Amino acid sequence: MPLPSPARALAALGAAAALAAASLAAAPAALAHDSLSTSTPGDGTTVTNAPEAVSLGFSEAPLELGVQVVVTAPDGSAVAQGSPTVVGNDVVQGLAPDRPAGTYTVDWRVTSSDGHPIQGRVAFTAESGVGASPAGTSPSASTSASPSPEASSSEATATPSTTPAAAEDDGGSEISGATWAWTIAAGAAGAAMGVLLVRARRRSGS
Repeated sequence: MPLPSPARALAALGAAAALAAASLAAAPAALAHDSLSTSTPGDGTTVTNAPEAVSLGFSEAPLELGVQVVVTAPDGSAVAQGSPTVVGNDVVQGLAPDRPAGTYTVDWRVTSSDGHPIQGRVAFTAESGVGASPAGTSPSASTSASPSPEASSSEATATPSTTPAAAEDDGGSEISGATWAWTIAAGAAGAAMGVLLVRARRRSGS
């Protein structure tokens, strides 16, 4: 069997080396996991109002198994509401109605499309908070509903003063009625005495 020429041997070695190099270059790409591409609000950004939800965008669609998103408010309370949802390459997490102003942190953990878990953190700042006002605690309503001290004192003073006034009016009417009764009685008595005197003179003259 003839031995291969040196040129053929070198060509075979070169082809084998090229194939090995191509395999090594493709290995990291095959082993690379998905990564976070974008977030809304963006990491390190400042928004005007605290958002109603946060959205995390990944390089590939993550698996729905094992998705976790924890959103921490500036006061340390957890404000994530409900479970996160996977929409294409995005993971969306709703937030609670009461959201104060300040810096929020979003800790996330998802299962990559290749089955490996990945995790990370983003943060953003809200200039203004959002919250529902408790019912029945409006300062203007409470002020208008409760009477002022001056009004209460004036009402307390005005209420007793009406009763003596009515009593005085009733007393005056009773006195005037009695006076008229005595006047009529005196007139009747005088008339009776006049009649008796007239009869006595007539008898004495006859």
